[in-house]
Amino acid sequence: MKHITENEQVNFAMQMQWEELVKEHPYVDLLTDVGFKHVFGNPANKTLLIDFLNAVISDRHIVDLTYGNNDRIPTMKDSKHSRLNLLCITDDGSRIIVELQRSPQKDYIYRSIYYSSLLIREQVEADSNTFYFSPVYCINILDFILPEFSHLTDVKTSLTMRERTKGVELHRLLTIIYIELPKFKKTLGELDRGNLLDFFCYCLRNIYKLKNIPEPLQKIRYLFDAAEAAAMDSQEKISYIHEMNTARDIRNQIQFAEDKGREDGLEKGRAKGRSEERKTMASKLKADGFDIDLISKYTGLTREEIEEL
Repeated sequence: MKHITENEQVNFAMQMQWEELVKEHPYVDLLTDVGFKHVFGNPANKTLLIDFLNAVISDRHIVDLTYGNNDRIPTMKDSKHSRLNLLCITDDGSRIIVELQRSPQKDYIYRSIYYSSLLIREQVEADSNTFYFSPVYCINILDFILPEFSHLTDVKTSLTMRERTKGVELHRLLTIIYIELPKFKKTLGELDRGNLLDFFCYCLRNIYKLKNIPEPLQKIRYLFDAAEAAAMDSQEKISYIHEMNTARDIRNQIQFAEDKGREDGLEKGRAKGRSEERKTMASKLKADGFDIDLISKYTGLTREEIEEL
């Protein structure tokens, strides 16, 4: 009988998990690092990425682009929570970075400004006498709501440099865009067919839950074709499984904390209720002239507590 090595056992378990995952979810979760990169970071899907960027950036029209080297973007201290940094350069030289962030991060706006500044700085030679640089766009896809924009209802918020008093836009050399997906509440029937961003936002939030392509989403069928989990290579499969397991563990931890918090709150409420009941009973017994020591014995309150009633 052939001896099965530990590595073979792990590979077999991984394959079984993968088959079960694809059976239940034929399309990748686009809010994972691996899933997003598999779809939008693949040069074979460049047309898809261009359509997505044109749907997000409203002040220009991208005709073509090349994929940049995202290793130029340094990792942060909390890189374990960071998602994909996708860097591309358009046909007119503009730089675009797409940052995907699933978990809330403190001072996230500072991070997006920092990343944008790196794309500006790299365009200016150290010994240059000019500071000319092509426009920079920083697109942030967030699966949480930024505290700074919690009062706003729009899914997309765009920041540019403006004169403060009259709000006149000075230039568009730097544009930072935030897409807060939790603010996207539209159902399939409510999607604006003339607004491609609606369709992308819906799929970013829901494609992982779908097993087929609903009729309204046939408009972007090519996104579903690119998002087929079965098309992942072996390394992507391994990374995707690990990321999905990590995401599931985080969700379970959050759920446990929320459940425990609710239970602790209920227990505190019950304890407070029992305390109020004892005080009410003690107050009535005291008013009827019962001995304080006797009241203390049957209510559990101290003499001091009873005397204060």
